[in-house]
Amino acid sequence: KSMRKLIYKITEETDTSKDILYIEFITDRGTDWTETQYMRNRNPMVTKMELVSDEETKEKEPTSRKAFMG
Repeated sequence: KSMRKLIYKITEETDTSKDILYIEFITDRGTDWTETQYMRNRNPMVTKMELVSDEETKEKEPTSRKAFMG
């Protein structure tokens, strides 16, 4: 099964703060599974995920890491 590199813009916003970060997921799973796993212990009223990139990758090991955009 081919691996995908998914990059998400993650926004965590409360009444007093707003943090934006980008996370890259290397996975053989789809976007729905990735989003469900990431959000399962987070408050959907605070945390939002926006897919910004979805491409094939030659990487073999599933992982997640901060992505640096721009």
